[in-house]
Amino acid sequence: MNHKGQDFFVGDIHGEYDLLLATLAQCQFNFEGDRLFSVGDLVDRGSNSMACLELLQKPWFFAVRGNHEEMLFADEDSELARIHRHAGGEWFFQCSVQEQDRAKALVDEYCSVALTVASKFGPIGVCHANAPRNWSELQHADLDSVELIKDCTWSKAQYQEVKKGNMFHINEVKFVIHGHVNCARVTTNLNQLWIDTLMRTRRLTVLSAQQAYMVIA
Repeated sequence: MNHKGQDFFVGDIHGEYDLLLATLAQCQFNFEGDRLFSVGDLVDRGSNSMACLELLQKPWFFAVRGNHEEMLFADEDSELARIHRHAGGEWFFQCSVQEQDRAKALVDEYCSVALTVASKFGPIGVCHANAPRNWSELQHADLDSVELIKDCTWSKAQYQEVKKGNMFHINEVKFVIHGHVNCARVTTNLNQLWIDTLMRTRRLTVLSAQQAYMVIA
C-alpha cells in the first residue's frame, strides 16, 4: 500500500521516454511519493528504449514483462529475432553486446510476469496480456509454467472475447490492468482494463488507481 502518494498505471511505452515524462507532468506526478506501474513493452519503436529500461532502477517505477521484453532474449538467428527486427527492435541489434546484455539484465532483475498492487480498493493486478481466471495461479508460477507465462505476455484472446461481447471475471483481484492490444481507447471487461493506446492515438494512457477503479466500478 502506498501511504506517501498515489499509484498510477501506464500503457505500453515503446521507447517514448520524452512522451512519458511529458504525460507524467500533465498528471502532476509526484516523484517523491507517487508510484508508476507499467503494463510492459517498455522498448521498441520509439527513439529511446534504453532510457525506458533504465527507469526500472528508479524507486517510483515498476513494470511487468511484455512480449517486446521477451523478444530481447531471442536467439539472434531465430524466427522470433526476425519478428523483433520488424516490430521496432532494430535499435537492439545495433547495440553492442555489452549494451544488449545490460538491457537483458535490467529486464531479468526487475520485470516479473505480473504484479499485485495493494490499494484501498483492494488488490490490483498488472500483467501485459491475458490474465489467468484465478489470479493466484500467478503466485504459484515458476519457470516451468511455460503456457501461463506465454499467455500473460503474448495472448490477445481475452481482449478478443471482450470485443465480441463475451464478458467474464478475473477472480481474487479487484481488477486487472493490461496493455498489448493497440486499442483506440481504454477498453473494459467486468474487472479488466486494457490501456495500450499509444499506437492508435499517439498518446500514452496514464490512470491513477482511483480513475481505474471508477472506470470499472
